[in-house]
Amino acid sequence: MRPADSRARVTLEPRRMWRLRASFGATRWVLCAVALAGVLATARNAIAPPHDTLVVTPAPHTADARSQWFALSFARAYLAWSPDRAVRQAALSAFLGPSLDPDAGVTFAGGSQQPRWLAVAGELDRPGGERDYTVAAGIGADTVVYLAVAVARGSHGAEVLARYPALVGAPVPERASRLDGAGLAAITNPLAVAVLDRALRNYVDASEENLAADLAPHAIVVPIAPGLSLRRVLRLAAQSPESVLATVAVADARGNVFTLAYELKVALLGGRWEITQIRS
Repeated sequence: MRPADSRARVTLEPRRMWRLRASFGATRWVLCAVALAGVLATARNAIAPPHDTLVVTPAPHTADARSQWFALSFARAYLAWSPDRAVRQAALSAFLGPSLDPDAGVTFAGGSQQPRWLAVAGELDRPGGERDYTVAAGIGADTVVYLAVAVARGSHGAEVLARYPALVGAPVPERASRLDGAGLAAITNPLAVAVLDRALRNYVDASEENLAADLAPHAIVVPIAPGLSLRRVLRLAAQSPESVLATVAVADARGNVFTLAYELKVALLGGRWEITQIRS
C-alpha cells in the first residue's frame, strides 16, 4: 500500500471581483470609523476632560494626651505666682525660649496665687495642626478661670506654644431638647422588645447567668455599676437596623431613681433575637 500523502494542499477557489471589492471597501470603512471615534474621544478629553469624583470625609477627632498634658502643665505654671518671681520663671522656662519674656508677658501687681486643680474644658482643631485647649483652673475657694492655650508642633515634633495664651469665658454648651431618642423610631417588634426588656433587667440587676441566655456568642458587655435595680424600660429607639438606644429608670441601693441610657446591639441569629453588645 502507498502511504497517505501528508503534504499541505492549496485549493484555488474562484470568486467574483465585485465581492472582493465590496469586502475590501467594508473593511476600509470600519477602520475609518474606528479612527474617527478615537479622534473624537481625544478632542473631547482636550476640550472637556473628565473629572474624578473626590469624596472627602472628615478625619475623626482623636484626643492627644501629650498635647493635653502640655496645655495643663503650661496653665499651671502660667497661673501660679508668688512674691518670689524666680519660682514662676523657672516653671515657665520649660515653655519659653531665651528671647522671650520669662514671665510670659505678665506684670504682677503683687500677692500670690496657686491653682488648686486644672482640667481640660474644651479642645478645638485649627488649620496647620494646631490645637486650642481651654483649661479650667480652680483659683481660691470658689473661683474658676479659663485659659486658652494654643499648642503646635515644633521643628522636632515636640509640643510648642503657638502664641500667647488668652483668658476666656467658660465654654457654653448647647441645651438638649430630648434625651430619650424621641426623633428615632420606636422598636415595635414584640419578639425584639421582649428580648431587650429581659436583657436590660438582667444587665442592670447584674444577673449574669440569666443575661447570658440572651447574649450572642462573643458578645461585648461593658460592666455596670453595682447595687442597681431596674424600675422600668421607658423607651426603646432604633438608632440603626442593629443598634438600639434604651432609656430606663434605675434605682440605687438608697432608693434614688435615675433616668439612664444604654446602647444595645442586636442580631437575628437562627430566627431568634440575640444581644451582641451592651454599652453606655
